[in-house]
Amino acid sequence: MNRTVPLTFQQKLYSFLDPSDGGSPAEQLFNALLGALILMNVGVMVLGTVPEVAQTYGPLIRTFDLLCALIFALEYLARLYVTPLRPGLPPGWRGYLRYALQPMPLIDLIVIAALVIPGNAALVSLRGLRLLKLLSLLRLGRYSDSLLLIGRVILQRAGELLTTVLIAAVLVFIAASVLYQVESAAGTEGYGSIPEALWWAVVTLTTTGYGDVYPATSLGKLAAGVIMLFGVGMVALPAGMVASGFADELSRLREEEARREQSQATPYCFCPHCGGKLP
Repeated sequence: MNRTVPLTFQQKLYSFLDPSDGGSPAEQLFNALLGALILMNVGVMVLGTVPEVAQTYGPLIRTFDLLCALIFALEYLARLYVTPLRPGLPPGWRGYLRYALQPMPLIDLIVIAALVIPGNAALVSLRGLRLLKLLSLLRLGRYSDSLLLIGRVILQRAGELLTTVLIAAVLVFIAASVLYQVESAAGTEGYGSIPEALWWAVVTLTTTGYGDVYPATSLGKLAAGVIMLFGVGMVALPAGMVASGFADELSRLREEEARREQSQATPYCFCPHCGGKLP
């Protein structure tokens, strides 16, 4: 008779912290509370930049910072504790080191350090590090299926996105070079060099259009019009690729959900008595 081997505390903790296994109600509640704490932490940091709020509630904000640092540190230590169970990591201290040097654990450490660093006059040179608490928003990716979906889509389309970004960068440089050649000779302000003209190219091709720099000559306006017509679509390509990736990923998730529902409706694919495949 087969007996189920009980899970160890480390295995239970790893399953609890792993966001890819669906999650029990307790895990979902934990993730929701931690996400809410992250948003509260950033909100308090933003309010703390208001002089009147900082002067009135400074000690309370400092206490909240330390409480958040303690909670985040405990979560970080828990994730470090289950490192031996993570697939793809070498055994021993090398596995711990490789995990600690990954982007998300590094962000965890930076956020914890930024929360612990006091904002008094003695460490005024380090006060700017407290803004690194904004990095805690990146931690929300662990606790949101939507953000995890965004990450998967970007990773799947990384090659195409990199190609279009490089093409857009080349196009921006060409646009700046052309307008520099045309407008610098006329002495138009904002086109004294290619780096200066790059500002116009970026603002124009992203359709922001501040209007602080614009061509003055007829040839420059003609060149700018051609660049806008052909360039705006190219710069917008990454957004289209990401949207297409979302559509493909959502379609795949729907198909998986349909297969899961179908398998639950027919729990036995094989006869439990003779072993024959059921229709």
